[in-house]
Amino acid sequence: MSVMSPRDTQMAIEFTYSRKFIDGYIRQEIEANPDLMDKVREGVARLEHWMSQTYYESKNRRLEQLKTLDLEKLVMDCFVGVAYCQFPELFTSITAQLAGRLGFSDREDGIKTIAEIMAVLCMTDAFDILKENAQASLMIQCRFMLSDKLVGYIQQSAYLPPMVCVPQTIKHNRQSGYLTHDDSVILGPRNHHSKDVCLDVLNKQNQTPLRIDTDFLCTIEEDPTFEIDTTEKAKMWRNFKRKSYEFYLLMAKKTGTVHLTNKYDKRGRMYAQGYHISTQGTAFKKTMLEFAEQEVVEGVPSS
Repeated sequence: MSVMSPRDTQMAIEFTYSRKFIDGYIRQEIEANPDLMDKVREGVARLEHWMSQTYYESKNRRLEQLKTLDLEKLVMDCFVGVAYCQFPELFTSITAQLAGRLGFSDREDGIKTIAEIMAVLCMTDAFDILKENAQASLMIQCRFMLSDKLVGYIQQSAYLPPMVCVPQTIKHNRQSGYLTHDDSVILGPRNHHSKDVCLDVLNKQNQTPLRIDTDFLCTIEEDPTFEIDTTEKAKMWRNFKRKSYEFYLLMAKKTGTVHLTNKYDKRGRMYAQGYHISTQGTAFKKTMLEFAEQEVVEGVPSS
């Protein structure tokens, strides 16, 4: 029986979990569906009407920024984002994710504006904005149908886990180390530049092999680091914990070593890129990762 190489395994993981691919699959299904394209065009018309009205000064300034955008692309982006809500998801979470698509310099303005845009686009019946009771949080849920295969991809999509092969060498500021897509080495959608940054340090950090401490995972259970005082928080924690353990098992089974990719913020500070598995997460997340190439440390004082 042939065994997949670490590189082939990594390719399969990226195609399976990366939203960069799944977004494209969703867009293709929407474009192939005449009824959904009618909803996209209706959404554009509703946004144009909404933007043509006069509001208070700060809102007028925010809407003025929208006039430079391709509204059909914006509506399509919103529909693609909503497609991930096959079950009710927090409205605030979805709008925060979509806000970056506006490219506003002020993140608060971006979130506020995308929330208003989603309220307008809800009138197309492509999705619902729900509230169970007066105390409940606003939720959002997709209403349009997608193929069963695509829904399966959506349900397993996630922030990419660490790489199971050595990351590609980064040679310029628009590379990620991943095999199937490139990305800026600088955090923040508006912070990218092509000036000199220490790519050699990123490459050295990216290529440092780590391993999952399975003995630790079999001994200690992961607990939340925050108070779970609402049903929404309880659901979010269950989903996060389930996905985390799914990736712990995947990484432990696929390879003996893993590699975290890294990026700089605009001040030059380096951050490991990980969500379910990271050296810069909670104490539990940090403890479950070890250097793959271990050595006995000598010369350390006993007290």
